[in-house]
Amino acid sequence: MRCDDVAVALSESADGSTPLPRRAGRHVERCLRCQAEQAQYRKVLRAMRTLRPQIVEPAPGLLVEILVGIEEDSGPGAIRSILDRHRVAYVAAATAATAATAAGAIVIAARTRRPASA
Repeated sequence: MRCDDVAVALSESADGSTPLPRRAGRHVERCLRCQAEQAQYRKVLRAMRTLRPQIVEPAPGLLVEILVGIEEDSGPGAIRSILDRHRVAYVAAATAATAATAAGAIVIAARTRRPASA
């Protein structure tokens, strides 16, 4: 088996969720290049696990500043006209969400009221 054949298997098995095929494992045991590549994959995964998402809180009043800037650049009533154009979409989305919630409640209620079969 060649290093090029093992490369894909190494990347897939680096996190431990997919076992390395037997032939590829035997190759890695004897090949320093593949051992180094496997170690590099594991190192990258460890580094990625240490990364945490950072939540950045916007400064107080930022939204107001943005809306004022839009209003100043676009003229009076710009924000109102944008909202008016999308009002139908907002109403349709709210109606669809309400209908889906009602349907889910009906299904759950029907399942809980169904008598157990003997």
